[in-house]
Amino acid sequence: MIGLIKVAHGNFDLELRDVALREPGEGEVVVRVRYAGICGTDVHIARDEFPSWPPVILGHEFTGTVERLGPSVDPDLAGRRIVCEPHAGACHVCHLCRRGHPELCASKRSPGWGMNGAFASHVVVPAWLLHPLPAGIPDGVAVLAEPMAVVMTALRHASLAAGDFVLVVGPGPVGALAALACRAAGASNVVVAGRTTSPARLELLSDMGFTTLSSDVPDAVRGMTSGRGADLVVECSGSAQGIAIGIEAARRTGRMASIGLSGQPALEVPWDLATSRALDVAFSMSSSFEGWEAAIPVLARVAADAARLPTIFPLASWRDAFAALQSRSVVKAVLDPTAPTTASVAES
Repeated sequence: MIGLIKVAHGNFDLELRDVALREPGEGEVVVRVRYAGICGTDVHIARDEFPSWPPVILGHEFTGTVERLGPSVDPDLAGRRIVCEPHAGACHVCHLCRRGHPELCASKRSPGWGMNGAFASHVVVPAWLLHPLPAGIPDGVAVLAEPMAVVMTALRHASLAAGDFVLVVGPGPVGALAALACRAAGASNVVVAGRTTSPARLELLSDMGFTTLSSDVPDAVRGMTSGRGADLVVECSGSAQGIAIGIEAARRTGRMASIGLSGQPALEVPWDLATSRALDVAFSMSSSFEGWEAAIPVLARVAADAARLPTIFPLASWRDAFAALQSRSVVKAVLDPTAPTTASVAES
């Protein structure tokens, strides 16, 4: 099979290669991949800003069909359309695993960085991580399940409540999904803030009915809330500027859900302002089981809008997909490994 591999440590040391597909082991399945989304983490992996164990096929956000079963796997999974949690390699015995958080296990080796991932025609994953899909969610929406699960995990930490005025900072794929999820949960208003360098993303979200801002965000939010500020800020940019905007725009005793990763060792943020506002800041990493359970029905509810987020690229056009993501000309870049591969590949 053809896979997009991080060949070695180095900035964007990626290649399409022909690699052998291994047989599924005990408790594993082979999934035929339909679509695989490019996550911001994949960009960090490509830049060596996130740990990885090359050579490894990238990709941990995917949907597909169970094609083969390993020993001890429920036969009812055969032929099912699925999405998959990326928590392979969790040890199941550490204090985090035993408290129900395999997503935070130090032994975790997820597809796409610790083991071969889904930027290929097939991927082998543990069956216990699968979530069968209802018929009403098309593949182009199902591929968003992993980032939606990240969003739902963060919103659970931050205690999203019906009637909240929500500011989402960062109009990328996670920010767009956060906006859709907050609106579906009954937020009174959802405002999305982004840079002027993200016009296509902001225009799409505006067309979906969200208020979008690219300047003077804290003042605008206070103007919409009688001077109070946002009840909840969902910070998806991972930038010092975005975090500062969110802190300044939040009301006193407000809440902030921190999702965005910066790719930097440290950021300068207005800590005293956050403290003086008595903010509850919930840092959220990865996706919990509860987040996945919530993500699938929420995606079904917002499917019409969510279907507008992905832009599909053939796997062979992975360079164009990464470039579009980095230029912010698309909201979500998704790779299609079923499209004909015309690019040259190397043997592995």
